Amino acid sequence: MCKLIPENSAANILAVAFSAFLKLTIKTNVIMRTKILLLFLLGWVGMVSAQIETKVFELDLGKPSKNALTAKDSSNKLVIKTSQLLSFDLKNANPYKYKYVINHRFVDLYEGQGYNPLDSIGKVVPVKNAIPVTPVTKTKDTLENLKAQLEQLKSLKLNSATKLKEMKSLNDSIQLFEMRLSSLQLIEKYISKSEFSTAFINAKNATTEDEDKSNIKKATKVLQKKINDLKVGVDTYIAKISAEDFLDKDEFNSSRENFNASYIDLLSASQNIGNEAESFTDTSEDFSKKYKSIDSVSVKIKNEISKMYQLKLYNYLLPIDINGKNIDVVEVTLERYDKSITNPIPDKYTYNIWINGGLKIDISGGVFLTSLMDKEYETKDDTGNNKFIYTQEKGDYDFGFGSMINLSLRGGSWVRPALSIGALFTTNQKFQILTGFGLILGKEERLVLHGGLTMGAVSRISDQYKTNGEISYDLGTEGTVATNNKFSFGHFFGITYNFGKVKKQEPAK
Repeated sequence: MCKLIPENSAANILAVAFSAFLKLTIKTNVIMRTKILLLFLLGWVGMVSAQIETKVFELDLGKPSKNALTAKDSSNKLVIKTSQLLSFDLKNANPYKYKYVINHRFVDLYEGQGYNPLDSIGKVVPVKNAIPVTPVTKTKDTLENLKAQLEQLKSLKLNSATKLKEMKSLNDSIQLFEMRLSSLQLIEKYISKSEFSTAFINAKNATTEDEDKSNIKKATKVLQKKINDLKVGVDTYIAKISAEDFLDKDEFNSSRENFNASYIDLLSASQNIGNEAESFTDTSEDFSKKYKSIDSVSVKIKNEISKMYQLKLYNYLLPIDINGKNIDVVEVTLERYDKSITNPIPDKYTYNIWINGGLKIDISGGVFLTSLMDKEYETKDDTGNNKFIYTQEKGDYDFGFGSMINLSLRGGSWVRPALSIGALFTTNQKFQILTGFGLILGKEERLVLHGGLTMGAVSRISDQYKTNGEISYDLGTEGTVATNNKFSFGHFFGITYNFGKVKKQEPAK
């Protein structure tokens, strides 16, 4: 038997179910909207980040002059957009002669870690040459061993017959090996121990120990001379480039590579000659004495070559972000100090890189011509107190002084349009409101040309009078023409001078 659900209970269940479905739908929509918003924001940030560019300007350090700073892009203008990063490529530097300071900060043109020519050949440590094993050396060793045994046998207390027999056997063996040694020495070729030294001085191959020693000593002298000559060559080149305003990068790179190659060759020669010198006592002592002088000069050459390789031939200053800053121009000051002078007066030049983009508000003041002016009237007598009324001819414009607020886009150009609003006082001390367009001329000392709409109160004759001279009016005994003030519109022209100074920023101070 089924139990019937009351009608109101079924309605409640449906209501609860619909409410839960509605909440789930709303929650799902909120989550989807949140995801879409996050994706949109991430995409927008990525797009903005991808659009950030760096504009590079080339600064010639060879000689500070008006044209030393140029743009590397096709525009060739000293202008940068607010959205761009600013960087400098330094050219034609010569740190051997000058010290460079950009915006009061020293420019280091050398890398932090120095180059070491010794890395190309390893550490120079003389080691002894191994004596080659030949039949002659083997026979010599055997002969010396037999002689040592004979001497030992003589010192022993043995039976005289046995002792004499063994001594005779050793003597026979010694005589046999002496004869063999003589034969081997006649047929065996002498092995030189100065092959590198001989080639180093272009001498004949040594056939005796004395010739080996002579070649090694001569090679040591030649090595010492070549090291000194290389030091003179490096010093002469440094003195030469220290007198020049800027380095030729290709020539400098070629010179330092040649010096480095020569130095590495001499280091290698020093190691080989030192190794051969260790074969003989007297050559080893001779090389050790001369090596102190060689090493002293070698260290000085190494330091100069390392300094050459530390010099960066391509130098970029880190990019600078100017976005969002209320500036009109980035000011770059270059100072160059001569190192050869004790207290040098620097060569100095200042460059301006103008900002393009963003709004700029300036205030200017000057003179104006306005068509909105009071009219004045004159009368001529008629019969009785009646008079004819005429308008005085005073021209179409009045003169006045005033000031303007100018709204323009930063552009770094000599001519820029602007929106202007301001006020002036006429010669009759009347106040007028001005609005219109302006044309800004110049970058630092700026004049502004204006034109537009003017509005204000002016004096006009009452509408009941005519000024055509056809009708006369009774103006009473005083004969005064009745006028009233009315608000009216006209046009104006003006020229003003911008009171605001150019807002500058130094990029790295």
